[in-house]
Amino acid sequence: MTCMRSALAVLAMVVILATVGPAPVQAQAPAPPLELYAVSHLFALPTATTTRLFGMGGFVTCIQDDGFGNPAFAGTLEAYHAVGRYSSTDFDSGLKLTGQQASVAIPLQKGRRGLQITGLRLKSDPGVPVGSPPGTPAIGYDEWDMAIHYGQRVGHSWVLGLGLSPVFHNSTDFRLPAPIGQVAHFRTTVEEGYRLGALYQIENGGWAGFVYDKYHEKLTVTGLPIPVRYSSEEIVIGVSQPITERVLGAVEWQQLTTEGNGTKVGDSGFRFGIEAIASDKWTVRLGTNDGAFCAGLGYADSDWSVECAFMRDWNDDSVGAVFGGSDTHQLELTYCW
Repeated sequence: MTCMRSALAVLAMVVILATVGPAPVQAQAPAPPLELYAVSHLFALPTATTTRLFGMGGFVTCIQDDGFGNPAFAGTLEAYHAVGRYSSTDFDSGLKLTGQQASVAIPLQKGRRGLQITGLRLKSDPGVPVGSPPGTPAIGYDEWDMAIHYGQRVGHSWVLGLGLSPVFHNSTDFRLPAPIGQVAHFRTTVEEGYRLGALYQIENGGWAGFVYDKYHEKLTVTGLPIPVRYSSEEIVIGVSQPITERVLGAVEWQQLTTEGNGTKVGDSGFRFGIEAIASDKWTVRLGTNDGAFCAGLGYADSDWSVECAFMRDWNDDSVGAVFGGSDTHQLELTYCW
């Protein structure tokens, strides 16, 4: 039975590599199927943002909001807030990713220093890559993340931030129908890493923002006696600007790469978005994320806000050829005090 499972694991790797084809960044040498292992990175904590900003295009760096992704915004906190978020991404191949995220923000010194603690869970229903031959293993993902963000003002216009993820567990399973079951298992833990953030406050109410994210990961693969080490890097730069008293516009550029064992994959692109105040309590949003269409709607009163958002074909450049098109829906509830 052990020999059979080992043979199936090798067969699964060969099939997967043949299915994926060339990565967005050229591979330098044969390696495990990094393209599929790194899929969850594109939908988890590295790109996590608020539902409001997801509806504008998925902005991370340059728009102030509860549940922020840029740790520098912790230095602008004026009130406590708690955020709960649910996300669902359905692919044409049958793969379904669901995510839950919760965060609590604490102003240590209002408008000067603050802290945010965020937890994220990403899991999936198994899915088989598009166009796979019969007998190809189904792929499933499971990830746990926790991040601590600290921010502080360092002058009238500048705010700096630091983020750490002390908890990061990522697993990818390749399974065949019973009675065979699991044929390969990838498990990742972070050895070291950090997120740096910076903000420049523009006098007319806009922000210029920057985020740099770097993590070194230890990947354990079924059938390989020695762990493989990979690193993930993210660079994001953006600017937001009020267009009128009731309309906000923003643009952002992001690059996310994962590399190791002679292979490098990644994606980069621009985000464009606008938000319009429709009434005292309602706002509407439109945007694009590297060409993917986004829309959102929000309702807020003095303490509570509810946000929903939609994105078509999120990260399509990286995963569309493998899993097909997708629809992503997000819902978020925020309470401030």
